[in-house]
Parts: sequence; structure tokens; C-alpha cells
Amino acid sequence: MELLFILFTIVVLVASVVYVLLQDHRAIPNRVFAVFTTGSLLLSCAGAVRFASRNMVEVWLLSGLLTSLQAAIFGFLIWLIMLLFMPHRYQQPLLRWVVIAPYVVMAIGLAVDWYGRLGIVGIDVVRGESGITNFVRGPAFWPVFALYITGCILVPLTMLVTIAVQHPKVRVPAIWLTAGTILTFLTGYISREVGLIPLAYASLLPLHLSFGWVTLRYGIFRPSQVALQTAVEHLPDGILVLDTDRQIRFANRAARQILELDREQRFDHALADAGFAEQTTDVDRELGSRRFERSNGQVLLISEVAIRDERGGTSVVLLRDMTLIERQRAELVASQKALAERSAALEHSLTELQQRDELLRRLTLPLIPLSQTTLVAPLIGAFDAERCQLLFSSILAEIAARQVRTVLLDLTGLTVFEQTLAHTLHQISNGARLMGAEVVLCGIRPDLAELMVHTSSTWDGLRSFATLQDGVAALLR
Repeated sequence: MELLFILFTIVVLVASVVYVLLQDHRAIPNRVFAVFTTGSLLLSCAGAVRFASRNMVEVWLLSGLLTSLQAAIFGFLIWLIMLLFMPHRYQQPLLRWVVIAPYVVMAIGLAVDWYGRLGIVGIDVVRGESGITNFVRGPAFWPVFALYITGCILVPLTMLVTIAVQHPKVRVPAIWLTAGTILTFLTGYISREVGLIPLAYASLLPLHLSFGWVTLRYGIFRPSQVALQTAVEHLPDGILVLDTDRQIRFANRAARQILELDREQRFDHALADAGFAEQTTDVDRELGSRRFERSNGQVLLISEVAIRDERGGTSVVLLRDMTLIERQRAELVASQKALAERSAALEHSLTELQQRDELLRRLTLPLIPLSQTTLVAPLIGAFDAERCQLLFSSILAEIAARQVRTVLLDLTGLTVFEQTLAHTLHQISNGARLMGAEVVLCGIRPDLAELMVHTSSTWDGLRSFATLQDGVAALLR
């Protein structure tokens, strides 16, 4: 009967491992559950073989394996509880290994003590007369037993009870697992007390049955549930679930950090306790959001969606920390303002430069009226294509504006006479003639006359004088 019970336990454990891995073999909770269940499976198999064996060496080898396996199994149970109910704690590598380290040390220490026949915790002694093997307790038996009771019974029970009290959303699964854990320990204790040692090695069955029930009922090992819980937990934005009384029923890690949540409370109270004051603008209302700000400059944008169901409905709240975005937006506005000021300054400088260039052009091309109908234009320096075009347009504009009849072009200040200037002078003469005015060349030096001759231009029809004075005197006569 006992062997049949152990066989039933093995079948249930194998089915649990296969079912959970088929749900999602890549999820970490599923893998840890598979390792935890495989350890229990090995424990049951080893217990069955030890119970049925008559080989003393085989019994001794399996006895050491059983104690080490029990310590390792409960270490994985602690990891499993953390993964299912406290994934944010499991994600901290240092805390994760600190939690399981005592179980690893216990498993290794028990194995070394047993197989090394040190007898610190205990040792099997064979009575020579009867051949019966008795377990003799060593000097460290009771401290190790107390450590076993604490780590393998009190710690997982305390974790499950604490989770059931502080987190109502997972209270029912935690209660089921708590009941399975208590029943497992009671089964193991009663089996040893009444002498049913093989049943003690199958005592983990109630715990695994409770895991099976919460798996089927609440889907804690299903990929959608695990993936969704992990994704929501690691979102950069805060996610809250509120009941009809605005009580916070769920908060992911980001929400707990933003609101500094350490207990379950009303949403508005949590905002006030965290120091947020509402500063919602009309633009925020149009977007369906509410804005809250802290005295330290932190900006929080809150969006809420109501979900109606047969139990009254809940609300899902999205908390988005806009502090960095607002700071970047302010910096962008300041940069745009500085850029606008810089652009205005550059435009002002450009205007000044244009006015200065215009003044310089006027200074380099002075047009001096001698009378109402006479204009003198001294040509100074060298004339490139741009200055030639400016000279042409300026003189024609003055002729039209002042109704000039005579234009004296003074060439005294010229340093270079090129084909471009010669062509421009002809254009000015022709244009002035069309407008009823005459162009007179003055200040023609010998070297300048030689250059003008070599430009291949004809100067017939243009009156010319050696100096400006001669040209003015001739006009006066």
C-alpha cells in the first residue's frame, strides 16, 4: 500500500512537470517549478528504493541523498515563492543568491557529514549482534534540526502568510499554497511518528497538489499570465488597478517608486502623501489626462480607463513621469527663444551691414549736382562689373529724378581702365541720350587716353575735356 502511494506520488509529480513545461518551457517560473518538482520526484524515488532495498550499502547511500535533497528542494521552493509573488525581488541577483545560500550550504554540509562519516549531525551504527542499523545523533544534530525547521517550515510559511495578508489580489493562491505546505509538513511528521517512513518521503504530494490546483484555477504558470505579469511589472510607466472605492489593488514597480507606496491605500491619499498637487491645464483635459506636480519639480501625467464588469468595475491608471520630458521641453523652448533672439540680432546686423554697404557705395560713387540740369560723377579707383552696373543704374536714376541735361563723368581718379568700364560708359551715354541728356568725359590724362584708345571702343560723339575745370568752364560759356 505504501509503495502504491509512492508510485501515485511519482505519477503526479511527473505529470506536473510535463504540464508546466508544456505551458511555457522558456518562462523562468516554469523552469524553477520543474526543478523543484524534479527534486521532489527524486526524493520519492530514492525513498521508495531505500524502503524496498535490503542492501545496507545502498540504504546508506540513499539516506545521505535524501537529507541533502530535502534541503535543496526547499531552497527552490523559496525561489518559486519569490518568482510567483515577488518577481521584483527575484530580479535582484544578490538577494536571490543570499536567500538560497543557506539551503545550498545545508545540503552540501549534510552530504559531506554523512558520506564522510564525520558524525557531526548523525551517523548510522550497525549493531553487531542483531545487524540492525540505528541512527545515532551527533553533537550538531539539534542545531541543524532547528535550522531545518526554521528554513524549511517557518520561512516559506511566513512568506506565504505575509503575502496573503499584504496582497489581496494573490491572497487566494497564497492561502492554497499555505494550506498545502502545512499539510505536507503534518503528513511528514505523522508518517514518521507512526512508523510509516516511506510515506514521509511522499509527503510533498499535498504541496504539489495545491500547486496543481492554483495552476488550473488561476493559471499562474500559463505563458500569457506570466508574460503579462512580467511585462507590466517592468514597464517604465506606473500601472495601478483601483477598485470601486478608489483603493489601490495592484501597483507595478514603477508605480510603487513614483508614489512611494508601502501599503495599500486610496489613490488620492497616495498622491497627497507623495506630495503631488494637481496642476491640470485645459490642454491636459482635452487630451484626457490630469497633471500633478511636486515641490521638487517632478511632473506626473495621469490617464485613467474604467473597466465595467459584473462585480462593479475597476479602473486602470497609467502614471507617466513627465519630469525629464518637461525639462527637455523647457530647454527646447529656451533654445528656440535664444535662437530667435540670435536670428533677430543677426538680421539687425545684416541690415546695418546693408546700410553700411549702401553708404560705402554712395561714398565711392558720389553724384554731385552743379545746377538743376548739371550733374558731376567722379569715378574713383577701379571698376569691376558690379561697380559698373551700379554706376549705370545710379546715373540713369539721377537723370530721371532731377531732369538732368548734362552729366560730367570725371575720370581723374581712375586707377584702371578696362573693357568693362569702356562698355559701361557707352551704355551710360546711350541711355542718357535716350532720356534727353548728354554725357561729357572730363579728366582724361595722357596715360588714360592711351588706355581708352586700346580698348577698341569708338569715342566719337562724346565730348571730352582734359580736366574737370575745363569741362565746367565750357558748359558755363
